[in-house]
Parts: sequence; C-alpha cells; structure tokens
Amino acid sequence: MPITAESSNELHRARVRRTLDRAVAAAFVHARPALVPPLTPVRWAYRLAGLYHLTHSTPRLLGLAAERFEAAGRGVLAGWARERAREESHHDVLALRDLRGLGHDAERVVQTVRPANALRLVEYFERSVHAPDPLGCVGYAYAVERLAMTVREADIRAVEAILPAGARATRCLRVHSAAGRDGDHVADTIAAVATLPASELAAIAAAAGETARLCFTPEPAGAPSDAAIAALLAAC
Repeated sequence: MPITAESSNELHRARVRRTLDRAVAAAFVHARPALVPPLTPVRWAYRLAGLYHLTHSTPRLLGLAAERFEAAGRGVLAGWARERAREESHHDVLALRDLRGLGHDAERVVQTVRPANALRLVEYFERSVHAPDPLGCVGYAYAVERLAMTVREADIRAVEAILPAGARATRCLRVHSAAGRDGDHVADTIAAVATLPASELAAIAAAAGETARLCFTPEPAGAPSDAAIAALLAAC
C-alpha cells in the first residue's frame, strides 16, 4: 500500500508522541511512593491549594507565551498557546469551589497555603516562558497534561471516598484527568510540535522530562504532617 501524505503525517505524529512520552516516563524513577502520606481530607485541601496555584498561573503565562511566539513569527505555536490559555481560563475557580466544598474560606486558604511542589512547577513554567526561547513552556504543558491523563475515574472515586459525606471537592481534579479534555489537549500539542524541526522537538522533550521530574521529586523538607496542614488551615 502506498504511503500517502496523510499516513505520513500520522506516522510522524506517532513518533513525536513517543519521543515526548519517553521523556515523561523517564522521570518515573524519581517517584518515591513510600514517602507519600495516605490521603486525608486535610491533605486533599492542601493538594487543592496546589492545584489552584498551578491553574491560576496557566492562562497568564500561556498568554504571554502566545505574544512572544507571535512576535517571533511562530504562528503555529502562538495559536497553540493562545487556544490553550483560553481553554484553561477559570479552572482555578474550580479549585476554589472544591475548597469551599470542604468548608474552608477558599481565598484565605490559597493566600496562606502554598505547597512547595506546586510553586516549584509554577516557577519552572515562569522561567520557561521568559527564557530567550519560550519553547520549554510547550514541554511543560505536555508533561502536566499527559500526567493528568493517568488519573482515571477510579482514582477520582478514591479521593471522594475519603471526603466527608456530601462534600463536593473533586471538580478541579475531574477536569484535569482522563475524564476531562486533557487527552484532546495532548493531541493538539502533538499536532503543533509535529510541525517543528527535530532540534525544537528535542528541546521540548527535555522540558517535558524536567517538568515530570519536578512532579515526581518529593519536597526537599518532606511532606508536611496532617497536623501541620491543619494548623495552616486553622489560621485561615
């Protein structure tokens, strides 16, 4: 069977996906599951604060990336960043609603509770966007959304099982999971990256790998105890 332009494009996109997925998968060696404390309602509130900081930063930083790509004449990446910024807008509100669902003063919580892992990712994202070439933000977005796809319905239900009866606090997680649109976003990113030269694919893969490593690397000081998190929440 002759290779058509369409089948050739599909093969190329599959190669791009394998390259990016291998970069993300290579970071799994940094995971330390034994160091992750059991999930509790208090610890879920802590994670929601982290989700807030991640989702709050995304529209602003991708909007800036779109401007920088546009100024450099890189229309495909500018369009990708602009569309992604639009689609990710207001997801931080979901995290706030989830915190309220747990009975917390959401705005005060996110002002006070700033999980180190989440802030580390936001800092990397910020540096990538402001770098001489903002390509790293494409790798960041790919890694975060590709990892979100590994969160299945069973994982969401496991979170809901530890929450107080009647509490609705998984809206943000559900949107950033296999149940949401992250699969479509990953496909869109692959389509954009497939238009780039091999050297830029390599740079994006390196950024995706570094982002995944940051996701998996435990906090330097170790995870805070439930008592420490509860004290932070009480102060709010």
